[in-house]
Amino acid sequence: MKIFTSVLMMAALIGFTGQVNAKGAKGMWLDQKGQAKMKVAVCGGGTLCARIVWLRQPNDSGGKPLVDSNNGDTSMRKRPIIGLPVAYNMQQTHSNKWKGRVYDPQRGGSTYNGSMTLMVDGRMKVTGCLMFICESEYWSPLAN
Repeated sequence: MKIFTSVLMMAALIGFTGQVNAKGAKGMWLDQKGQAKMKVAVCGGGTLCARIVWLRQPNDSGGKPLVDSNNGDTSMRKRPIIGLPVAYNMQQTHSNKWKGRVYDPQRGGSTYNGSMTLMVDGRMKVTGCLMFICESEYWSPLAN
C-alpha cells in the first residue's frame, strides 16, 4: 500500500509540474513582499524579460513617482521605477528555467547574473548572483 501511494503521489507531482511548465513564465507576478507586480513577456530575440508594472507605494514622501535614484549611472537616475526592467535577456536553459540578467534598483542599482525558475507549487524563484553570493525571492502568479 505504501508503494502504491508513493507511486500515485509521484504521478500527481509529475502531472502538476507539466501543467506549470505548459503555462510558462509569461504573465503577471507579485513579489514575495506584496510590494510590486511584474509582467514577464517575450522581449527582443525571443528572450524573456520582466518589468515592474505596479507598486504598492509608487510615490516618494513628496508625492512624486519613484525613480531609479540608486543607479550607478547618473544619467539613468530619473527613470521611473514603474516600467523598469528587473530581469532581461532571460534565455531558456531547461523546461522550467531561464538564465540572464537581474536588476535590483534598491541595492544601488546593481545588475547581477540571474535566473528565473518555475517551481512545482506555481511560484517563480528569481535569483541574482554576484560571484558566489546569491539571493532569491519567490514571485506568486497573478491572474492575467
